[in-house]
Amino acid sequence: MKTTVYKSEEGRRIVEDRCRDILESFGTLPFRQRFVPTPFGSTHVLEFGGTGTPLVMLHGSISNSAVWLGVVRDFVDRFSVYCLDIPGEPGLSEPRRMALSGEEPARWLVSVMDGLGIPAAAFLAMSMGSWYALKLAVTEPGRVLALSMITAGGLARQRLGFLFRAAVCLMLGGWGKKKLSRMVYHRAEVPPEVLEYQDLVTSHFNPLMEPLPLLSDEELRRLAMPVQYFGGDRDVLLDTARSARRLRELLPRAEVHVLEDTGHVIVDRFIEARDFLAKSAAAHLRGSTSSGETYRPPKG
Repeated sequence: MKTTVYKSEEGRRIVEDRCRDILESFGTLPFRQRFVPTPFGSTHVLEFGGTGTPLVMLHGSISNSAVWLGVVRDFVDRFSVYCLDIPGEPGLSEPRRMALSGEEPARWLVSVMDGLGIPAAAFLAMSMGSWYALKLAVTEPGRVLALSMITAGGLARQRLGFLFRAAVCLMLGGWGKKKLSRMVYHRAEVPPEVLEYQDLVTSHFNPLMEPLPLLSDEELRRLAMPVQYFGGDRDVLLDTARSARRLRELLPRAEVHVLEDTGHVIVDRFIEARDFLAKSAAAHLRGSTSSGETYRPPKG
């Protein structure tokens, strides 16, 4: 696996400086920046105060913890929120990727949670971040109280044709990058400043081109915690239909949503995720799931 994630040291500086500028300009809520040492290098964390259940947020590929800044205000009244920069992605964590085929992703998350003093947490994750959360949930299920996934890798094979098209688009300059954005976002409305930032990142960053390893049926059956999933039926990266089918077959109590005319990026389901996680985590902490009460997802 390529461990050099930036095209140059100058590119790394430009991207990391822009990350810092975005965080410094965020004045909606107070937060604390922490750098947690792990066996896989330093991990950058945004910590939003609160006394509620710990909630870990994990971003997707070619992104970082700043992606949550627009929605975190909806969570801080119910959770103590920790937004992590995944190592090897364009944030402020160690710019070196872990080996995805082994246990390093789960070990990394355990070490971050230990460093933050979090025995267990609810998880809200996107795409590749969902894959990391799933790896932790099947390896250390006691660390995950509930899991909500806004799309998820690892449930079905990635569309390798898209990886090829993405590589071609990235070589075609500005026109190719715009075409790639249209494929990924589909009908989602994305602020111009987000598109501008992504253009900056893709100019200096080598995205992960390795398909995320699939989780086995045996692994998925280990997920005893409440699970929620959202996927778009027009997702060009991930096979939503196959992902939803596996979850329904292997985890019949999971809450599974396939959204019509929706691409890979889903921007309007965070309130549903918040309510699901708050209810599920509270039930878990009360001990209701271990005392025989059956978790029943809401209809719809």
